[in-house]
Amino acid sequence: MSRFADEMNRTRPAIASGRTWEPRVDLIEEEHRFLIKAEIAGVRGEEIQLLYMPERHSILIKGNRPEEDPVDGCRTGIHQLEIFYGDFSREVRLPDISVDASNIRATYRNGFLLVMIPKQDRVVVARTVRFRKI
Repeated sequence: MSRFADEMNRTRPAIASGRTWEPRVDLIEEEHRFLIKAEIAGVRGEEIQLLYMPERHSILIKGNRPEEDPVDGCRTGIHQLEIFYGDFSREVRLPDISVDASNIRATYRNGFLLVMIPKQDRVVVARTVRFRKI
């Protein structure tokens, strides 16, 4: 039984230790925005938390994927365990470009969370620079 527990700890460290797991993400830059695509299949929309952290210039994605029982309700053996369940958390640091935090939007469909982060428009205004003669 101890060998089984050791194997469980190796294959499912987030569950065994009570720690969170990290979903896989893509960070894509487009001309006017950044896109974050997170793979979180099996998570209910109401379980997802999304937070922009300006002090770290990052997006924090948190949530929980509940473990489901087998379809018929009984297990006769476990042969492979690769899917993580429980709490998850992932911080995605953005490149050093100003973003419009008030217009960050997100959608969740088909197991993917898509976060759209618009870049801040930089308006360059011409101005006169005063100087003094030395």
